Amino acid sequence: MKNIFKATILIMSLLTIGSMQVFATNVDVQGATSEYAESSDTSAEAKAYNEKAKTIRAEINTYTSQIKELREYNNSVSKKVKTISEKYKEDKNSFSSDKLKQIKELRKSIKTTDKKEKTVTEKDSVKSLVQNKEYDKALARLNEILEAKKVQLKTLQDRNAIWRQIDAIIG
Repeated sequence: MKNIFKATILIMSLLTIGSMQVFATNVDVQGATSEYAESSDTSAEAKAYNEKAKTIRAEINTYTSQIKELREYNNSVSKKVKTISEKYKEDKNSFSSDKLKQIKELRKSIKTTDKKEKTVTEKDSVKSLVQNKEYDKALARLNEILEAKKVQLKTLQDRNAIWRQIDAIIG
């Protein structure tokens, strides 16, 4: 039984290696690459779109990473406050009630009315616009996304300032 299993594995590996060699000898890498480049959309309009989109996407990524950092900090302070509140409920002497009142007032000032984000439909997605060669609309959509990120960052920076005050109170 062991010999049959070994023989089967050996035959399968030889067939796999052989088929890979046949595949490798029949593939013209240079031709495949140039053929793809010719078939892809390389119009001047597409190239201009790609250059503009690259800079916009880089900016969006920058804002996204800043937003992520602010959210992480805000969440960490929020967790600290939650822990302190729980400890205070158990032991009133664990934290100053005056400081807790200050924290509550600051938390009330945090904007809690989040705007609903517009759902991107397939018709509005940048990818589908580019596929339909609607480059101007795709750039406009990317700019809308960029502006939304800027607004989101500004809101989070305002909230972050309040969370920093709370963090200072906690000490």
